[in-house]
Amino acid sequence: MKPLHSIIIVLIILLSGCNGNNKDNLNENASVSALDALPENPLLLSPITFSINPNKAVMSTLYGNKIAYQHAKTNADSSYPNGAVLYEVNWKQKADSLWYGANIPDQIISVEKVQFTGNSVPKYELYAGHPLKKVSSNDETKKTALILSKRMVETP
Repeated sequence: MKPLHSIIIVLIILLSGCNGNNKDNLNENASVSALDALPENPLLLSPITFSINPNKAVMSTLYGNKIAYQHAKTNADSSYPNGAVLYEVNWKQKADSLWYGANIPDQIISVEKVQFTGNSVPKYELYAGHPLKKVSSNDETKKTALILSKRMVETP
């Protein structure tokens, strides 16, 4: 009878230690909203590289469709093939409540899209605001060149 009591006590302790209050840790502020005017959700594409600007408290990730991702994986040049689409998503940073000293994305500041069509010049689009809407940009050539200068991050 003693082993049965011991087993019951251990089970009670184990079950009482389980916390039923599982907080969902999805960062909805950093997600794309259904109200955004983006043609597709860039966060569902393949990440190519990322960058952090600590002075401006901004983090960015460059995403690409399958064509762009395969090109970035095998080539180190900026001559993406026809049909390639790149999205650079820029977020404000905020302190992570779960990890001391860590920063995580907050709201999306802007999304920059570079699309390669049959033309020799890629098409640049800028989406900004809340919700994200297509806006005009004065320095499309400079921003396109900056996005195209980024190379795929190397991982072990």
